[in-house]
Amino acid sequence: MKKYLSLLLLISILGGLFGCSSGDEKNDKDSSSDTTQGTVANINSDVEPINEELASLDYKGEVFNILARKEKHHVGENEIWVEEYTNDPINDAIYERNLYVQELLGIEIREVRQESHGDIQDSIDLMVGSGDQTYDLAAASVYYGTPMITRGNVYNLYENNIDTYLDLTKPWWPQYWIDEAEIDDRLYCVTGSPALSFTRLMYVTYYNKAIAAEHKLENLYDVVEDGRWTIDYLTKTVSGMYNDNNGNSIRDEEDTYGILIDNYCHVDIFWSSFDMRMLVKDTEGWFEINTRDKDKISRTYDIVYSLIYENTGSYNMGGFKDDGAVFEYLFSDGKALFVPAELLYAETTEYRNMQDDYGVLPTPKYDEKQDKYYTYVHDQYSIFMIPITVRDQVMSGAVLEAMAYESYRSLHPVYYDKVLKGRYLSDPQSRRILDMIVTNVTMDPAWIYGGILGVPAAEVMRNPIELEKQNFASSYAKVERSLPQKMKIVKMALEGISH
Repeated sequence: MKKYLSLLLLISILGGLFGCSSGDEKNDKDSSSDTTQGTVANINSDVEPINEELASLDYKGEVFNILARKEKHHVGENEIWVEEYTNDPINDAIYERNLYVQELLGIEIREVRQESHGDIQDSIDLMVGSGDQTYDLAAASVYYGTPMITRGNVYNLYENNIDTYLDLTKPWWPQYWIDEAEIDDRLYCVTGSPALSFTRLMYVTYYNKAIAAEHKLENLYDVVEDGRWTIDYLTKTVSGMYNDNNGNSIRDEEDTYGILIDNYCHVDIFWSSFDMRMLVKDTEGWFEINTRDKDKISRTYDIVYSLIYENTGSYNMGGFKDDGAVFEYLFSDGKALFVPAELLYAETTEYRNMQDDYGVLPTPKYDEKQDKYYTYVHDQYSIFMIPITVRDQVMSGAVLEAMAYESYRSLHPVYYDKVLKGRYLSDPQSRRILDMIVTNVTMDPAWIYGGILGVPAAEVMRNPIELEKQNFASSYAKVERSLPQKMKIVKMALEGISH
C-alpha cells in the first residue's frame, strides 16, 4: 500500500511542476507576482518534523471513512477530499495532502458527504444507536456539530487513547480556540489546519479602490496601520455616499452606496470586532454570562442599528441568503465602497473578474483606544469529532493529527501565500493587513456552543436588529434570564457522560 501511494505522490508532484497552468491570463499574471512557483513549492520548511512514532504506523491499506458535509457556500468547493488533480492550487494541495497522509499511515481515505447539516447529526445518531463502526471521523460545522456532544455521541479527545498521537498543543491546532472550547478540562471537538473553512470564513471588509479614489479618500491601509480604522471612521466615511444611478428615486440594487450590509450575519461580526464576549469562564472552567461588557454591548447595539437603518450611505441587504450571490454581484459590479464578507469571497469568479481593484481591511475597531483589530469567524467552519463507536480510537487520532500536520505544512501556505496574497493582494502593505486579520481572531464560547445554547449572542443583537427593534434592554434581559438555565441543563448532560 505504501509503495503504491508513493508512486501516486510522485505523479502528483510531477503534475504540479510540469502541468499546464489554469485560469485566465489576468489570474495567471496576478499569480506570478508571488514568489512561489507552484503548489508543491509552497511548503512551510520551518515546521518541525512529524512525530516519528506517528510516521512509523502502517495500517496496511485500512479504509478510513470521514463523514462530512456538502455545503459549498460555507466551506468552498472542497475541504476534506478531492477526486483528482486539476491544476487548481487549492484542489491540488488538498489532493497532495491526502496522498501524503495515505502514504504515511498506509490507509485509504474515503469521504462521505451529506447533503445537509442535519443529515450528519442523523447519521451519527444512527451509527451510535446501532453500534455501527462505519465512520472513523466526523467533520461538521461548529454550529450543527456541537449538539452531538450533549447527546453523548462523541469522545473526549484528551482521553480514550485518542491522544496517543493527537497532540493538541502543536501549532496546527489553534490554542486560543481550544482554550475557549474546553469544558472542565474536556474537549469533544477541535478545529485547526485541516479545516480550510476556518480561514475562509474569517470576516474582512472589502473596499473598492476606484470608488475610494473618486471620493478622494486617504489611503485606507494607512488608516488601518495608524489605528484609526474605527466604526466611527467607517460610519462618517459612508454617510451620504449614495448615487441614484437609474434615476427612479428608489434605493435599489442598481444604485451605488457607501456600504452594503445585511441585518443578519453582519451583525454578528461586531462581537469580535469590538472585542466583546457573551460568555466567559469561571474559576472551575465552566461558563458564565459576561456582565462586564453589558454597557458596551448596549452601545454597540445602537451603533449597528444606526449603521444599517439610519445611515444614508448604507444599503440594507436584508436577511441571510444561502448562495451569497447578491453580495458577490453588487460589490464586484462596483456598487459600493465597502462590504463586510468572508475571505471565501476572494475565491469567487465575481471577485476574480472584478473590473475595479479592491482591497481588504479588518472589520473596524470600537474606538482608537482598542488595542488591536479583531476578527470574527462565521460559525459554519468545520470541527472534527470522533464518534464513540469507531473501531480504533488511536487510528482516528493518528489520521487527524497527520492531516493537521500536513495541512499546516503545505495546504495553508498554498491557500494563504499563493491564492490570497499572491493572486489577490499584490502589494506589501495589503499583505501586512491580511496578516493582521488572520492572526487576531477571537473566540467566544457563546459562538462555539451556540447550537447547544440557542445562540445567545444572536438573541441579544442579531435577532432583534433583524426585526428592526430598538429596545436592546428587553432582548438582553430575556437572555439573561434564560441562558443560566440552558447552561445548567448542558452541564448536567455533560456530567452524565463518562467518555
